[in-house]
Amino acid sequence: MADEIRGDPDVTIDFGHDASAPRRARRAIEPLLREGGQFADDVTLATSEVVTNVVRHTHDGGRLDAWDDDPLVLEVHDFDPTSPALRDAPSEEGGRGLTIVDHVADEWGVVPTTAGKKVWAKFNRPHPAASHDR
Repeated sequence: MADEIRGDPDVTIDFGHDASAPRRARRAIEPLLREGGQFADDVTLATSEVVTNVVRHTHDGGRLDAWDDDPLVLEVHDFDPTSPALRDAPSEEGGRGLTIVDHVADEWGVVPTTAGKKVWAKFNRPHPAASHDR
């Protein structure tokens, strides 16, 4: 994933260390979710979770990039080099974010960068079942 070459993102949003960041990120990716349904719900949920992680667990904001491809690709960059991990036992205060991303994304991971890290996720777009006329 880290070495894939893609063009410019279709959506980029810089966000600060503020509670409105997840909502702004969800709104920014809406145009990429024309299929609606479970696909849109999963991408929206994962977007919210990874942006919330940056707001809750770092001291700065970050940047969301998204590519309107198949698969749809999200990357969230932040300036903290600490790599997040799945928690075996989430608490009431948190720890479910990456477990949720792991559940809804087709693939995901964390890549260190020179400025911090990026968390990425891929979502395969739904394809209508082929109809068989008889």
